[in-house]
Amino acid sequence: MKQNIILVLKGIIVGIGKIFPGVSGAVLAMSLGIYDKCVKAIGNFTKDIKNNINLLFYVGIGIVISVGIFSNIVIYLLDKYYLLTIYFFTGLIIGGLPKMYIDSKINVKAKSNLLLILISFIIILLLNNLNTINVIKDSANFITLIIIGFIESFAMIVPGVSGTALLMILGYYHLVILRFSTMFNIMNLFETIDFFIPFGIGMVIGAIVMSKLINFCLTNYKDKTYCIIFGLIFASIIILLGNITITNLVEFILGVIFLIFGLIISLMLNLLNNSKV
Repeated sequence: MKQNIILVLKGIIVGIGKIFPGVSGAVLAMSLGIYDKCVKAIGNFTKDIKNNINLLFYVGIGIVISVGIFSNIVIYLLDKYYLLTIYFFTGLIIGGLPKMYIDSKINVKAKSNLLLILISFIIILLLNNLNTINVIKDSANFITLIIIGFIESFAMIVPGVSGTALLMILGYYHLVILRFSTMFNIMNLFETIDFFIPFGIGMVIGAIVMSKLINFCLTNYKDKTYCIIFGLIFASIIILLGNITITNLVEFILGVIFLIFGLIISLMLNLLNNSKV
């Protein structure tokens, strides 16, 4: 029961990362120690159906709760407490790095590994420069929603890639966050169904395809794959902190406090987990 509750809590944090602009849900999943387990569970679902269902079910519950309930809260926090919220998520990510490094067992002294970290780091920084909103689209057809779902799933599985950033570039972030924020509103039942059926189809297709690809890389090229992931995560941290404009010393102190708070939560969740889920 304790481990399942922890899985739900981690799912909630990953879910918040999915609706927070600039934050990668996969990076948070990596920091919380559930990324590779979820990827393997999806990519090799039939090999251990009972445990895979248990893992994906409880993490999935957390994500659904997070997306459905906290969408409006995240929108409010972004509007009123942007700096503190950014610092908090940055702390969550940083807090997971020690465990990731220990679990990955990568050789950081190898020049080829350092090169991979640097290349992936630069790529994400370059892609971030494309993160601008051109046109806000309030509707999409069935096929487009499948494609959007696939993109969201792709970003959910590939660490360092923000699904919200990609949707902003395409102009569909407003549509998606609106549907997420009203998904439990019975008055919008038909609109919710029309959106989530094709969106869900795209996510399932994306999750299966990308999880198999990532699982193959982790199984056959674990050292190199983790190097790329570390580069993506380091870039994500730089991007998050780079979006902050500090105007006075009080803001800086409060930001550091919230960063430490997020770091402590991440460390505590990994300690409670103790590598058993």
